[in-house]
Amino acid sequence: MGRKGKRGGRQQQRVKGFRPGKEPPHLQKQQAKAQLGKDATWSQKQTVEALAGRSPEEVQTMVGRWALGLLVAAVTLGVLGVVLYRWSIIAAVVVHVLAVAAVFLWYRLRRQREQFVKMAESFGGGRRS
Repeated sequence: MGRKGKRGGRQQQRVKGFRPGKEPPHLQKQQAKAQLGKDATWSQKQTVEALAGRSPEEVQTMVGRWALGLLVAAVTLGVLGVVLYRWSIIAAVVVHVLAVAAVFLWYRLRRQREQFVKMAESFGGGRRS
């Protein structure tokens, strides 16, 4: 059996002139988009655009920053909602709904952190910076 059978799993397309996993980020993005297919949703395309060409450490840092930003936004909106109760109940309720949405997005992002890191490894071949 050849090398393909021994390694198992998905084979990454080789780019001439570069070692596997050491391609420039723009070529990694092109390869990732080609793997995605034409029937991919908008969110899948945006995820590939954001993660392709980045190392797993960069993705983990990026997700951590986004999660922190969402948490800060949720807390700020919550405090603003409490302050707005003196001015307008409707405005306070709207701001609290936005705060709940930010908390939900924060929770989802934290739960999917490992999947994003694994996705970055599959796009970049586990490239470390």
